[in-house]
Amino acid sequence: MNSIHFHFNGDVNINLSLPDSADRPGYKKLVDSLEEYLHDAAEEAAVTEAEADSIVMVMRPDKTPEVMQETQCWEEIESKGGYDCLEVVSDDALDVEGLTIVFNGRHVLNLGRERYLLGPVIVYKCDEDGDGVSLSAEDVIAAVVYFADHTVTLYADGKDFPAFHI
Repeated sequence: MNSIHFHFNGDVNINLSLPDSADRPGYKKLVDSLEEYLHDAAEEAAVTEAEADSIVMVMRPDKTPEVMQETQCWEEIESKGGYDCLEVVSDDALDVEGLTIVFNGRHVLNLGRERYLLGPVIVYKCDEDGDGVSLSAEDVIAAVVYFADHTVTLYADGKDFPAFHI
C-alpha cells in the first residue's frame, strides 16, 4: 500500500462535494486519518509548548556568563547545591525590568546594609502569570550590563573576591 503524506500550515478545510463520495471507504479512511493526525498534532503542540525548555542564564562574579537551557541549569543546581533565594531585578537606568534571579543564600555576604553575592546567580524571566519564559536577546544583554555594573571586588586577608552587589 502506498503512503500519502500531508504537510499542513495554517487552517485546513476538507470538503467532499459529492454525497456518494463521502460514503466511499477510501474517503472515509482519508478523513479519519486526517482528523486523527490533526488531533494528535494539536495535542503534541500543546504539550511541546507547555514543556518547552526555556532559555536562562548563569552568571558568576568572575566568569563569562553562560546562556543555557533550563534543563542544563537544573543540572548545574543539583551539582552545586540548592538555590533558595529569589529576587526580581529592575533598573530603570539600564532598561532592566522583570528579570528574576535565584541564588544560594549561603553565598551572600552581609556587610552592614550592603549585600554581596559571591556565588553564581541564575537569571530568567517571568510572564504576567508568573511562569518562567525564555530570555530574549535583549534580556540577555540587559542582564549582562546589569551584572557588569553591579560587579565589585572585595578584599580580605590579602585576597581579592569578585562579587555581585545585590
